[in-house]
Amino acid sequence: MNLNLTVWKSPARSLYTLIAALMLAVIHQYLFFEHIPGISVPVFVILFYCFMLGFAGDRLNVLSKFNLFMFAIIFVLSLTYLLFNNPIFYVLNFLFIPLLVAFHMTLLMGYKPRHWSELGVIKDILMHLIPRTMRHFVTAFTSVTSSYSNKVNEGSKAVTRKIFIGLAISAPLLVFVISLLSSADGLFEKLMVGIPEWLDQITYSEGFFRFMWIFIFTLLFFGYVYGFVRPTFKKKPDPATSHWRKEALLETPETDTEGSEGELRAGAVEQHGRLTGDDPYALSLRIDPVIAVTVLTMVNVVYLIFVTLQFSYLFGAFEGALPEGMTYADYARQGFAELMIVALLNFGILMTALLYVNDKGTRLLRLFKKVMLYILVICSIIILYSAFSRLTLYEEAYGFTYLRFLVHAFMLFLAVLMIIAGLRIHFERIPLSKCYIVFGLTAYVIINYAGMDHYIAEKNIERYRIHQKMDENFLTSLSLDAVPTLIEFSDEYPEIQNDLKADYNRLIEEEKAWQSFNVAEYQALKALKQHFGEQ
Repeated sequence: MNLNLTVWKSPARSLYTLIAALMLAVIHQYLFFEHIPGISVPVFVILFYCFMLGFAGDRLNVLSKFNLFMFAIIFVLSLTYLLFNNPIFYVLNFLFIPLLVAFHMTLLMGYKPRHWSELGVIKDILMHLIPRTMRHFVTAFTSVTSSYSNKVNEGSKAVTRKIFIGLAISAPLLVFVISLLSSADGLFEKLMVGIPEWLDQITYSEGFFRFMWIFIFTLLFFGYVYGFVRPTFKKKPDPATSHWRKEALLETPETDTEGSEGELRAGAVEQHGRLTGDDPYALSLRIDPVIAVTVLTMVNVVYLIFVTLQFSYLFGAFEGALPEGMTYADYARQGFAELMIVALLNFGILMTALLYVNDKGTRLLRLFKKVMLYILVICSIIILYSAFSRLTLYEEAYGFTYLRFLVHAFMLFLAVLMIIAGLRIHFERIPLSKCYIVFGLTAYVIINYAGMDHYIAEKNIERYRIHQKMDENFLTSLSLDAVPTLIEFSDEYPEIQNDLKADYNRLIEEEKAWQSFNVAEYQALKALKQHFGEQ
């Protein structure tokens, strides 16, 4: 795909790109310097994509549905800074969104086009983020000097060089002269001593930090985009090569047309791998099916015994059918962590058996292996259910928190992964890596928009109404997303009025710029104003 912009054909492309990177860096510091991220995040995401497509769009690979899906995921996650106030996802998305953007850009414009489910994409992401970005820091400076040198004659260049030589010679001479004059005149010495204080004031001023912010991000933005424009450099230009040929080598990804026969054969193997979907360079790690079936059989025997014993009280725990002498709290605490570790271990065994066990062997052996894998999946889901029920009872006894909510969500996520793997046992053409990537990204977006704070508040309130038990810390530690729910509950539970009042005073006193605008914060302040106004 080619957007056919004029800047790509300009001989001063690098200079135009540098100017655009500078403008983007200025906008970046305006949006984020001394401002809490809010509406500024989705705004900057859009501007960054415009910058990348505008100045490296000629390097676009073939667009796919997954590329559009990735942009939707990134933009929807950026909107969480506008819509919600949850501190956990505030931090996680701060790390996760840039990684997803780097992944997406590598798919869109990477030097070596790969399928999005290939493991080699990780290496390409790192190559574009670090060496190719840093390599073009020098290009940012040369784009300015080369533009200047094209406009001046050789005489002016010589004068400029002489000026720099004179400055270099005069520097040590000035140090010596200033030291002599300072010794001779006390007023002059006082003036010279005061210079470092002036520098300190300049160094630690807001303007200095803003300037450094812009300078650093200008280099980062320019280096990153030009890492896609010129991913490779010819190491030693051939003096016999014509000028236009050298420029072409700089402007396009380097291709070695004089490779050996072995290199051509390797390229053919790689091309065949892309067509067939196989990785020609993957490590050939295969486990003998007899060994795998033996391991699966031994593990499943233990799991079947465990599950059989669990059935005496596992599914009746909520009706009070617990082991003799065990309370709900004891049942909830006992073995939860161990069950989660076993479930994760089973998932690892399942993935190893599906991906790395050799399919050779008799038909009966292959059938027996599938049966063992089905048993492993079923036992793993039962173990997950046991852990899930224990955590549910623990929450009913001790309350609902962020961590317990996220562990619940992770167990559901792991159960779905197990089900997909179970389908893969029968339908061998199901691409596990693709399914897991798409489902993982979708699940992460869903958990962002699940309203965790509102759910935790509602469940704790429901627990209070049933058992008359409440830990105020579980409510007051929630983010502003839960404020409307807590206001409704405050008439029933006045103990949280002081905390609501503290939130109200904090929101009133804060001076928020438009860059930090947040819908959850706005709605919380509006609800608190109405609540305390009515009182």
